[in-house]
Amino acid sequence: LSIRACRDEVVAAINEKTLVDVRSPDEFSGKLLAPAHLPQEQAQRAGHIPTAINVPWSKAANEDGTFKSDEDLKAIYGDAGLDGSKSTIAYCRIGERSSHTWFALHELLGHADVKNYDGSWTEYGSLVGVPVELGSGK
Repeated sequence: LSIRACRDEVVAAINEKTLVDVRSPDEFSGKLLAPAHLPQEQAQRAGHIPTAINVPWSKAANEDGTFKSDEDLKAIYGDAGLDGSKSTIAYCRIGERSSHTWFALHELLGHADVKNYDGSWTEYGSLVGVPVELGSGK
């Protein structure tokens, strides 16, 4: 079982699997394309993959950089509908932050079917002919 999801799998996952966008709410909504200090890492379009839910990766971390407790992680992800019962693909801008979420879900919480889309928004947001949503998704 691969821990990586590729673009074709991500496109096929819309409406079929849980997609979790771990970027900031401003990135998710399309208000921010990429952090100002990383203009080379931006996509052609702003927004998020349709049906994705936004759970910023930083919610899983304490101020000192350690992971929050298992109980806190279960609450954070459970409140967003991530309970491990459905296949999940995490993504961010370049796959770095989503690897943190992959670890929290798969290794700490024991979710069996979690993948990291390392092409993330930089790849997906530059594809032609794929659906993109703007706004908070609520």
